[in-house]
Parts: sequence; structure tokens; C-alpha cells
Amino acid sequence: MSFMRGNLLQKARLLMRGGIVDTPKWLDALSKVPPQPKARRCPKARRIELAEDPLVESYYARHPEAKLQAYRLQGFDPPVARRFAWRQLELMQQGMAKRQARDAVEAEFVRTEQEEEERAVQEWRRAIREGRQPPAARVSAVEAVQEEERAHMLAGLEALGAQMEAVAAEAEVEARAERGSVGR
Repeated sequence: MSFMRGNLLQKARLLMRGGIVDTPKWLDALSKVPPQPKARRCPKARRIELAEDPLVESYYARHPEAKLQAYRLQGFDPPVARRFAWRQLELMQQGMAKRQARDAVEAEFVRTEQEEEERAVQEWRRAIREGRQPPAARVSAVEAVQEEERAHMLAGLEALGAQMEAVAAEAEVEARAERGSVGR
């Protein structure tokens, strides 16, 4: 029956009309509740648009270097552009115009960055005055990954050097043994 088009109900009716099959017992039940037509295509999922997305795009347009900043995918801190857009949206909901909110948030972010830098310098100076080890300089995520890779590379090179020394020592022992057997 797979060569015929249509659903089971249509196939059964065609076979009955052609006199090939007697009326099946289930035909009345199936005709009361016919099968649903198969869906041809699933509708395409709509793109999820958040309220801050246009603001994030405009931030990236003004600060293209922000796209290159690394951030932790597993971390809880969102990217700078997203935080910027959230704050701008918050000010816009309080009644500020879009440009005014953008300028205000930009000033807040610059001020916060300067305060953090100043706090770090003060902590550095305080540690030096007190004779303590100064705090480590802030490194970017890329520099942290590079430092970790460097440590692994050095460990691998040390292991390779030890392995080469062992092979050289083994070759020397074999050479001595060979010289000893030749002399006898």
C-alpha cells in the first residue's frame, strides 16, 4: 500500500472501491476521527530581540575595541557593552533622552575606571610604605592565558630535556658495553 498516495483512510477507501478488500471493521472509527495532515515544514524560530540589543550595537559601533575584550563565558559578569546598555536603558526608563543617557553612562564608566585605577595605585603605594609585597598588576584575560600556556610549555620542555638526557645516558652505556666486548 505504500505505493499509493494519501493516508490510511484514503488507501482503504480506494481498495474498497476497487473491490480488492472488503470493508474493514475499523473504517467507521477511523472515519469519525481522521488522521491529522502531516506538517510540511516547521516554522522558522523568530530571532529573540532584547530591549538593550540596539544599545549594545551602538556601543560597539562607538567602541570597536570592546569587541576584542575577553570575558569569561562561565563567569557571572556580563561584557562591558551589555552593562553599559543596561545602565543606559535604566536611565532612559527614568525619562532621560537616549543621547543624554549615553553621555551620562559614558561619564560614569570613565569615572569608575579612574577610581579603580586610583585605588590600585594607592594600594600599591601603601604596600611599599609598609614593606609588604605590592599587589600583582592587573592582567588581561589574554595575558593570563598566555602565562598559563608558558608555564605548561616550560614544564614540557623540562620533561623533554630529562627524556633526552636519559636517552643519551642509555646510548653511552650501550657504547661502553660495546667497546668492552670488542676489547675482549
